[in-house]
Amino acid sequence: MSASSSSSSLGVTDILAIWGAVLSSVAFGWNLYRDLLDRGKLKISAHIRRLAWGEDGKPYSVKHDLPVEGASAQPYVVITAISTGRRPVMLKGWGGHWHKPVNGKRTFVVVGRDLPKMLKEGEFHSEYTNELVSSIDNLKNLCVWDASGEEWRVPRSELKKLKEDASVLGDGGNDDVRRQICGTQR
Repeated sequence: MSASSSSSSLGVTDILAIWGAVLSSVAFGWNLYRDLLDRGKLKISAHIRRLAWGEDGKPYSVKHDLPVEGASAQPYVVITAISTGRRPVMLKGWGGHWHKPVNGKRTFVVVGRDLPKMLKEGEFHSEYTNELVSSIDNLKNLCVWDASGEEWRVPRSELKKLKEDASVLGDGGNDDVRRQICGTQR
């Protein structure tokens, strides 16, 4: 047998070495992928809602145009954070940015009613304010931030829907709906 023919054939040890290299590369890739996904994640949404109080005295939000007995006449912006990651996330605050500066500032912070709040996998938390409803057209974005300083923003499509819902409350909307929601008379 010549030296050139023996170098081109693969022996059992060569096959096992290739198999080990492939298997360890796949295992490394899988661990890297899993570790990158093993972090806190939040899904953020915002809606125009009214508040009602349950029998336990806790507030809950109802759709702004839904006639619920005992619900507030005043609309609120309600922001909800749902933990969708594997790790817990500590919510620290919420706020956003203005298109046009308000009082010389482009950003704002809303004082949380129940923040900071630790969210485990699958848990959610809602915060609300009535201070943003009148200036909702000037909102550039809404977001919450966690203990590490990471911002989690309301998606643009939901922010657009929020503004559309708020426009129903303004002069351009249906006057009967606006009177029913806001409790105003003309």
